[in-house]
Amino acid sequence: MEKTSIKDNYEYWYFDTQKEYFDTVEQFLSEGYEITDSVHLCVEMTKEGRSYLLSFIPVTPIDENIKESLHSLDKEFKLVYPNYDHCILNTLSSIRKQFNGKANYELDAHMEQIFKEKNYKNVIVMLLDGMGENILENNLDKDSFLRTHHLYTNTAIYPSTTAASTTSTVSGLSPLKTGWLGWENYIKEIRRNIVLFTGVDYYTDEPTGFSGYDALPFEPFYTDLNVHGTMHQPNFAKHNYQFKTILKRSLKAIKKKKRNVQYVYYTQPDGLMHEYGTFDDCVVEMLKRMDQDLNWYAHKLPKDTLLIISADHGHTNVQTIDFYACTTIQKMLKRKPSNDSRCITFSVKDEYRTVFPKVFKDLFGYAYDILPSSEAMRQEFFGKKEEIPHTRVYDFLADYVAVAKTDYFFNYKGKDDIVFKSHHAGITADEMLVPVIVYRK
Repeated sequence: MEKTSIKDNYEYWYFDTQKEYFDTVEQFLSEGYEITDSVHLCVEMTKEGRSYLLSFIPVTPIDENIKESLHSLDKEFKLVYPNYDHCILNTLSSIRKQFNGKANYELDAHMEQIFKEKNYKNVIVMLLDGMGENILENNLDKDSFLRTHHLYTNTAIYPSTTAASTTSTVSGLSPLKTGWLGWENYIKEIRRNIVLFTGVDYYTDEPTGFSGYDALPFEPFYTDLNVHGTMHQPNFAKHNYQFKTILKRSLKAIKKKKRNVQYVYYTQPDGLMHEYGTFDDCVVEMLKRMDQDLNWYAHKLPKDTLLIISADHGHTNVQTIDFYACTTIQKMLKRKPSNDSRCITFSVKDEYRTVFPKVFKDLFGYAYDILPSSEAMRQEFFGKKEEIPHTRVYDFLADYVAVAKTDYFFNYKGKDDIVFKSHHAGITADEMLVPVIVYRK
């Protein structure tokens, strides 16, 4: 720790680790100090005319203008809020209408025009994990297959994360209806947070014997349509599955004498971006190979086929906040935080219910907005407000939801958790804007 006297009764303390910083904040609060200012991710603590500016963010110069120096680190991010009249659910509603099914949401105007032009026998909905607008634009050339056939832009399902968005795409229903709100959630029957896809305890990585699919069942959006419906995605037990293998399976599954609807999913470029960042050379190379494979695939498709390619969410480069080390917040909670690191939910002890949002905002207001869960639902973060929520939604959302609005993410699991270079589940444009690529044959 480095201490610098700025002026009489005012000191700047810089901490090498976030744990030291959070521990000192808690110590000052226990001694009767109050948070009198929040600057970037730093706090000013004051008692009886004496103040300390505590920080784990390195900045220079350290002088009487220290607050201005810290504020200069603030960045402006374009924010995009969920819009359930302008997302994949509307696209799916138009597809369902085309095959004489009930439209669950407003129809997609672009799809309606396409279907007026031709009555397609085969419709394929494909998701490429993490391939947001910014990823497409910055990592592929203008003459690539994907960019050449880019037709319009949708907002992502919220939370802009795989478990929520892919489930909504498969089912044709919002997270509010499916209950799939994030990567992991609290299951009250066993009092544990489980990863919904795998059933393992999120905090311990131990099997729980509890299945997210059993607790939150859903049917593919094409189940009740008079079509040959199929789903094609990687074998997650194998690590070296290839995109082209999935594309070949898709082609093979198209029945010539039937009307076909398919859902096709691939895990990249999401996996690479988490590890290396959004614009690393390996991400660019991966996307180029995928683009070439898609060009091959498109030309192999039979006539009367409509191929719709989009993404479950985008990606943005991030920095880590060691949220697990913040005892000031942790002591206020009935149970550990849950859901997703950039859309995180809290169950708060009764005695802290009023003070919790203020303290959270003081500590993390630059990086996250905090809302009562009921207000987040009213603002239609997770689905249309007239929809009847899944019975587990209230348990999962608990009392408060924090939504990331800058380039930070909470590591709330522990010091041994993966540190991502790029992430999603927030409301920045990079996470929330997804392309819609359309190929007609």
